[in-house]
Amino acid sequence: MIPSRYNFIWPTDDPEKVMIFNSLTTSLAEVEKTYIDLLNVQQFDYDALPIDKKQFVDELVSGGFVLDEAADELKTLKYAYNSNKYDRTGLVFTIAPTLSCNFDCNYCYEQPGRSRDKRDGHNTFMPENVQQRLLKLIERAAKTVKFISITWYGGEPLLGKDIIFDLSQKIIAITEENKIGYFAEMITNGYLLTGDQDIVQKLKDSRIVTFQITLDGPPDVHNKRRMLKGSSGPTFDRILEGIQLLKAKDLKVYLRINVDRSNSDKALKLLDILEDNNLKDISIYFGHVSAITAGCKSIESSCATMEEFTLLNRTFHETLMQRGFKTGQTPYYPRIAHACGAIRMNSFVLDPDGDMYKCWSEIGDKPARIGNILDFQQRAKGERMHEIRWLTWEPFEYADCVKCKMLPICMGGCGYRAMFVNRDRPDCAEWKYSLEHYVRARFKREKEIRAACGES
Repeated sequence: MIPSRYNFIWPTDDPEKVMIFNSLTTSLAEVEKTYIDLLNVQQFDYDALPIDKKQFVDELVSGGFVLDEAADELKTLKYAYNSNKYDRTGLVFTIAPTLSCNFDCNYCYEQPGRSRDKRDGHNTFMPENVQQRLLKLIERAAKTVKFISITWYGGEPLLGKDIIFDLSQKIIAITEENKIGYFAEMITNGYLLTGDQDIVQKLKDSRIVTFQITLDGPPDVHNKRRMLKGSSGPTFDRILEGIQLLKAKDLKVYLRINVDRSNSDKALKLLDILEDNNLKDISIYFGHVSAITAGCKSIESSCATMEEFTLLNRTFHETLMQRGFKTGQTPYYPRIAHACGAIRMNSFVLDPDGDMYKCWSEIGDKPARIGNILDFQQRAKGERMHEIRWLTWEPFEYADCVKCKMLPICMGGCGYRAMFVNRDRPDCAEWKYSLEHYVRARFKREKEIRAACGES
């Protein structure tokens, strides 16, 4: 038998014990040092072990810490990765009914020159012929897939709310007729949730159940970063009201706090306001502001490095736990990474013109499209090759990734950054700088729970 190549071994407060973590299974265990020699050899003979060590090895096998010498963990990881990547059981669309936006955020990744309105020769809102073609594509796919998943995107999607409501009802009807699943979410700045007293109910009726909304700190910070286009008017209070309306309808909110060097020292003050407004039970997380496109190069100097962001995020998660926020009740913990939507089959991004992309970081950037939904079968060779470039990207092509023990929980990070920002070099994820910290936090928590239950 052989130890896993993805084992991490760290000391504990008990000098006679160590903590072991496996990134391929995310298993965590505490073991006696007297047995740890089995994890520090290239291989060992199971049959030659005494009974007590055989029992110990059996437990290690169940956690993936030890395996049969014939096993190839890297190939197993590749298989799992590609099974997920080439899975055709669902159809996933990110749809922008408009690329127009009512906000003028200073760090927006959208590049100058991307289509915004008809003055640029493009559609402000998705026209009827594009909508009908989308419905036909979904109707055809519904005969073979098990679910349809939609993310409403923009620009600001709620500027095109009537399109969203109409398409939603028609897509829902298609899924119900074919007895398949339907999932929908929305990424919105939240400002227009209060513009119509019926809008939240209409969103619920459209079965959009999850919303990502951003607040970048308390009002004095947020209002300087996420302002209305053409106005310096505040946006914070109205967004907060929208979040409360969603919660009142039992809709799930993921609150994102975008942080960089300019707001990192004040971002946590937002928690006071959330607590005062009875919002401790919504999901809250930090977003790392980074200059990934030409549209945000102007703020590159204020962007935190990954190491800096990691330290900020540690403090954030510790604060959530200390203050009893729902998302902080359990320590942050790694999980197995899968291929992102941009490099998966049956996953597409659609702009108002009908142009299709693989990654939402490219939406509106016409040279990056993989075709147009109106004549997708007649697309240019360059468009097909751009899609193939996305579909064939994988972390296993990089020697540093292949030999890295964090590969299962990282998978090379963001493909867009690797291919187009870093010139074919993957980004190391936050786990590189924080894995031991977060695993130790979970270890401590589990020990406390066991102690409270009278377990050793």
